[in-house]
Amino acid sequence: DLQSSSGEITAGIITSTNIEVGVGATTLMTIGTNVGVGTTLPRVKFDIEGSARFKTYSEAVGILTITTNAVTIDLSEAQTFTLNLFDDVNYFVVTNPPVDSTTFTLKITQDSVGGHTAALDDFRNAGLSTIPVRWPGGGVLPGVTTTAGRTDIYSFRIFDGNTLTSYSSDNGIYGIVVGQNFVD
Repeated sequence: DLQSSSGEITAGIITSTNIEVGVGATTLMTIGTNVGVGTTLPRVKFDIEGSARFKTYSEAVGILTITTNAVTIDLSEAQTFTLNLFDDVNYFVVTNPPVDSTTFTLKITQDSVGGHTAALDDFRNAGLSTIPVRWPGGGVLPGVTTTAGRTDIYSFRIFDGNTLTSYSSDNGIYGIVVGQNFVD
């Protein structure tokens, strides 16, 4: 409780499911299972209703592996991933997309032998249904650099994670080549 006359804060034990912090009748923050700033009903672990400013931030980097020529990208684990190609990748499976818009980035590096391919146009949902991948330039599909030890970086945008559960002409992933043929 913020004392208006002295400016002191009185704290105590609250046995409520959610803690609301505010001034007068205006709730500024809600703390419970989820934390909300500017909202009394946070929809995810940390939900800001309004603009945010960060001096800096970091992201977890997930490490992807190839299992029987497929790679699973779990978007609940990270949004930035590294993949070392030691075999061909026939398709990518996207799991746990957020319900709203999101991006994810793949850094794909050939092993010391090289020559491996990755099907950048074959993405699937958890049920293995095809997700269309759209590339700029009228659908010109980029090829993965096959030279040993070289790295390519691709970024992907999903505008509505809910639409990835089933195929529709309205859903899909938009791909962008960030850079190719980097020498490590």
